Amino acid sequence: MKYDLVVVGGGPGGLMAALTAARDGMKVVLLERRRKIADSTTACLQILYVKPISQLAGGKTYMEPVTVEMGADITYFHNLTLGFTLEYRGQLKPYLNWLHVSPGGYAINRFKPNDSPWGFFYQKDVFCQGLYEKAELAGVKFLTETIGESAENTPSGVRVKIRTVTGNDTIEADNAIASDGVASHIADSIGLGAQRKTLESARGGLAYICDGFESPFPSGSLLAYTVPSLTTKRNIVVGQMAGSMSRIGGLSAKWDEIVAHPTFTPSLSKARLVERQAWTMDIRTPLRNPVAGNVVVAGDAGAPAETWIMGAVACGYQAVKAIQKERNGQKGYEEYVRWWLGSFAFNQPDYFSKISEHYVFNRVCTDQEVDFLFQLFKEYIGIPGQIIAANMDIVAKTNPQLHDKLAKAGEASMWQKK
Repeated sequence: MKYDLVVVGGGPGGLMAALTAARDGMKVVLLERRRKIADSTTACLQILYVKPISQLAGGKTYMEPVTVEMGADITYFHNLTLGFTLEYRGQLKPYLNWLHVSPGGYAINRFKPNDSPWGFFYQKDVFCQGLYEKAELAGVKFLTETIGESAENTPSGVRVKIRTVTGNDTIEADNAIASDGVASHIADSIGLGAQRKTLESARGGLAYICDGFESPFPSGSLLAYTVPSLTTKRNIVVGQMAGSMSRIGGLSAKWDEIVAHPTFTPSLSKARLVERQAWTMDIRTPLRNPVAGNVVVAGDAGAPAETWIMGAVACGYQAVKAIQKERNGQKGYEEYVRWWLGSFAFNQPDYFSKISEHYVFNRVCTDQEVDFLFQLFKEYIGIPGQIIAANMDIVAKTNPQLHDKLAKAGEASMWQKK
């Protein structure tokens, strides 16, 4: 059987692509390696943001505006630019504050503290389940426990090689959408990986889901701890989860080591570990051209790390619309490439150098030096790394030795400014 469209990957982007295509009358098959489509076992903060969250141009990874409309039983996620709305029936918890915290508990607010949410925790599995049910009703065929290993453009469409629990096979379709995650086999198999540079290999870490984290800060706060004695290059992020649970992620330390660390002992002394999660990936430059022949790349498959939830579903939606325009003789692929390059901050030329600046002090400071810096700038609002970089004269006056260390470290990017 030949399909109009084969979608590889059953995450939010792939599900949105399949749903959009099926509603538009296409014969669609979706391939997913997991047994259950909506299972969410990978480490994920599960945040939907509605306000700018960084000092990058556009302020967000996915830069188009989205809004959240909360009803008594149903929540609606609106994409204001592309004009679609998605229903959601799970828990939704507002994030009112974002605090960067030093080992000794000194805090710098990323935003001015207020009662207006900058984002929300949502349940990814519930969200994906809703998309799955709607796609199934629209006629999408799902092949689970099926891995899309490679794709090949043909004169009449595309051929995808698959691996299942019973063996190998091929699926033919007019078009394919590669939405199989940041290490996309499909995108790489058709040569798109050659566009990309690897900035960091096998970057990974652990995340712990626990019940009973007692935060010393106001509820509704995302906490980003900088604790070099536990991990460098990244922050340890504590976020909200379903019920009374929290997620602690971004590190390589064992659970017992975290509980015993003086930064976390007061908050975790009564906590119960519920689940361990792990993640690993290669950090690569993004795809500049996410289209090759009859294959369109969507979501994280073309990103350095992630497109976030609303960016992923926007990609799925836009990829289908691009394919339909091409079939009607329009330049849908050109439009999709322009949209991709203009809608995600990681396509900006200075993206990696700016991200690297966030973490200079993480890489070179001791716990005591981080405490010093956070105490020095505790009245400032913003991202600590950028606050420090913009006020090095203050650091020089108060701690010349630390100033020289930071200045030297700032000359080298975390990713060698590739």
